[in-house]
Order: sequence, then structure tokens, then C-alpha cells
Amino acid sequence: MNSPPVRQDAQVSSDMLVAMMAVEGVEPKPDLSSDALAKAMATKLPKTYAGPFSQLTTLEHAQYLSLVQRSKTSQLNGRDASDLLRLRSRIDIEQQKFRSQAREQCLPFLRQIQDNVNMQMCRELGTRARRVLAAYPQQFRAHKVRTIRAGVSKYEPLEFKGMLFQRGSCAHVAEAAKLSRVEWADEELVSMDEKAREVAETTEADVVVSDTALAVLLSLPHAYLRDVFVPFVVEEKPGDSSMRVIIDDQVVPPHSATPHMLNEMYYAQSARSDLTDPTCKLSLSESQTPSNATYTQWELNGQRLVIRYTVHAFSKSDGDAAVTFAAKVETQTNSVEAQLASIRGRNEEIVERERLAWWLAAYLRGSASHVRVAHVDTMGNVLRVSQHTASDVQVPPTRALSELLRDLAQLPKGKYVLVHRRHAWDATVFRAVDGVDKRKSEAVLDLRDELAPVEMADAEADVEGDYVPMAWHGMPGHVPYTYAPCDLEPFCSPPVTWNKPSRTRRKQKKRKAKQ
Repeated sequence: MNSPPVRQDAQVSSDMLVAMMAVEGVEPKPDLSSDALAKAMATKLPKTYAGPFSQLTTLEHAQYLSLVQRSKTSQLNGRDASDLLRLRSRIDIEQQKFRSQAREQCLPFLRQIQDNVNMQMCRELGTRARRVLAAYPQQFRAHKVRTIRAGVSKYEPLEFKGMLFQRGSCAHVAEAAKLSRVEWADEELVSMDEKAREVAETTEADVVVSDTALAVLLSLPHAYLRDVFVPFVVEEKPGDSSMRVIIDDQVVPPHSATPHMLNEMYYAQSARSDLTDPTCKLSLSESQTPSNATYTQWELNGQRLVIRYTVHAFSKSDGDAAVTFAAKVETQTNSVEAQLASIRGRNEEIVERERLAWWLAAYLRGSASHVRVAHVDTMGNVLRVSQHTASDVQVPPTRALSELLRDLAQLPKGKYVLVHRRHAWDATVFRAVDGVDKRKSEAVLDLRDELAPVEMADAEADVEGDYVPMAWHGMPGHVPYTYAPCDLEPFCSPPVTWNKPSRTRRKQKKRKAKQ
């Protein structure tokens, strides 16, 4: 389909056109004709690029970007508004195709995992499962269903009230080109932590939780494509009729773990080993224990919280500020879509689940603290390390978290599991029951079945929830998440096949040479 011509009086930003011509060797006063622009843009494409191509020309791409930019600061006249609507309808269709193709090309790479990582992580998941099975009954029955969608994404202040207790020490940060070493810490459940219970009694806390469990609940509205499995206990406060909720860390059912999920868990733990210097330590207290723990008091919309967290490392250059490590495993595909998106840089987008988890990790540990994210491939090679602070998220949506914690505190005394299944907009609260009912039912959850060990993650696991789009770092003047403008095609080198001897002809030549 031929593209309709761009109006001669169409207002295209000259800065935009000059940016498109910003190619090494171009004259100071570039020729702004359509052919010159297309030729200049084509030099920015990968040398082997041979399509697909957009239905829009270079000038139409520039016109659309210019109209979008102007519409943000002023009202467009009728003709320009009509042009924007016409171009947007065509671009929307193309962007849908681009994103769909990028997703399809990426999904097989999300199943890549080294065998040793796969086996180690499945063993670790089994260890964590046994810890939960030892503390919770075998069977639960559906008690309550609640939506995971936040009604209104508003901010409720999470206010720091004081430091309660610290123990252990942490190491100084270090550099590494590859993550491979893992040291697993035997972290006890919050519900089995005597110190957590002690400080909860002292502060009359309504909720006792770890930072990682809190991050899971904070991002629950964004968990549509992911499973969530959080055990917790509701108990009476001594001498009080109100209830206290003690929330344990999320436990991942081994059968639902995906290769990508195991990679991220493995390399996040590996970062704590490979990105620290064990010879340089900072004592958090006089108590020298192998691991460390910090207990702090907070308030969220009138609810008193005790939050337990671990300090992964400290940074001397930042005044001994606390450092938390995380890992982001990025799929290194070489699809056409990935090539176009990464012309000026390559990285995946940061999804809301990651953004909230990194914000909470930095926020809880004080204003000077930050999160260091190791961006790695599936082999553990460190592509880069990024740094994030609490200021990266100006107004986190904590209202939904506040409402969820208040709902849990209204439950009767007992042991529970909050379960969300992927592709559902609601989560079910299961309550422990006495005895064992052998009848199978969706209303009954058997903890031993859910947490049954596996040797390796399923190679055919549903990895749709693990997909993260590439961030757009394409050419100047190129509409994000679309193919190269159609008038670049004459300047692109098509695959050379016409003069390449066929396999049959090569065999014939070899036979003649032998004769």
C-alpha cells in the first residue's frame, strides 16, 4: 500500500529533521529533501537490515512526532488535529504488530537456564518449602476472595517511627564481571522469629512483616501474569481483643517456577556474594552473627508495622550507606525488532513490579541507601550495573497495600495462605483446617501438593508473565516501536542470495575438482 503524500505545508520541526540528519560527515546545512532524509536515516540502520518496513515515509514519521510534541503544549488546529488522528490510527496498528512480533521472538529465550542453576534453585525452593511445611498445617480451605486491582492508586504515607534492633555485620560493595558464586542464608520465617515477636509486643504492632514480603503485597495489583503464594498468621494481641498479622516471605511452588524466575532469584542471591568484599566488613551491632537483621517500626494509615530486613552491603564512598542488591536477567535476542529498538543502547524496560520493589528496598533503609541492580544475561555475565534510589518513584501507590493489610487484620485467629493464580484478577485467602480431607476440590488447598519438590523447572513452562519489552533507543525521527520508514528500503542492502552458489552446484564443483 502506498502512503498518502505528506502535505507540503505540514509543520515538521526543523530540529527534528536536523536530528535525523545527525550522521557523521553530513554538511552543516543538510538537504532536508525526503530522499536525503531517508538516505541519512538508512545509514543508522544495522548493516544487514532488509525489512520489514513501515507503511509510513520518513517525513510522515517526523510529522507524527512533531504533531505529538506540539499537542502536549498547545491545542492543534483542525487540519493538524486531523493529520495526527490519521497518522495515529496507522501507527497504532503497526506498533501492535511490532510489539507482538517482538514478544514472539523473545519467548523461547525466556526458557534458557543453565542446568546447574536450574538444579540448585529447585533444591533451594525445596528447602524453603520444607520450612513452610514445618510451620503450617497441610490443608486449607477457601475463606475469602478479594480483587487484586487497586480501586484508586493513591499514596498513603509510610512513616518511619524508629529503629528497634540490629544484629550482625555486612560487607563492602565490590565489582565483578560475572555472577557465579552463591551462598544461601538460612533465614527463619518471620512467624518463627522470637526477636520479631518480642519487638512486636513492645510496640503493640498490628503487622509484622519482612521487606521482601511487603514488596510482594505492594506489587500485588500488577501480578496478573504471575503466581503469588504468601503464608501468614493471624493471632490475638495479649490483653487485647484486636488481631496481629504476621506475614511470612512468599514461597514459590516449585512446579510453577519458570526458568526466567529461577534465573532472577539465583543471580539476585549471587550478587550478594560476588558484588561484595568479605574482607571489608561493617559491624551493625556487637553481636557477630553470620547474617544480619534489622527491625524497624513504621506506621501506614494508622496501622503500626514492624518490618524486618537484611542489609546486603555498605558503600564507604556514600558514607557507609546501606546497599541492596537485585538482579535483572535480560534476554539477548537478535530479532529485527530488538535491533531497531537498540540502535542507540540496549536494555529492557523496568516494569512496575521491579520499580516498586527497588523503591521499597531503598526507602526502608534510609535516604542515603540505594539499590544496585546487576543486569545479567542467562549465563551470569554482568552487562551493566544500575543504581536506584527511593526518589525514582515519587508517589508509590500504597493505598492498596494499606487496605490489604487492614483486611487481613480483620480475619479470625488462624493460619492462612494468600494465593493468586496467574491470569486472574482476584486472590483467594485460604484458612487452615483441622485434619486432612482426601477429596479434591478447588476450595481445598493441599500445601504438600502445592509445594511438592521437583528436580528441574518445566522447560515448557508458561513464560508469558516473564516477558519484558525492550526499552526504545531507536533512531532520531523514528516513531518508537515501528519498523523502518518505507522510503529507506532502496538504501538498504538486501540479503545477497542471487550470486551465492546453491548447495547442489557446490557439490558438483567438488566432484569435478576431484576428477
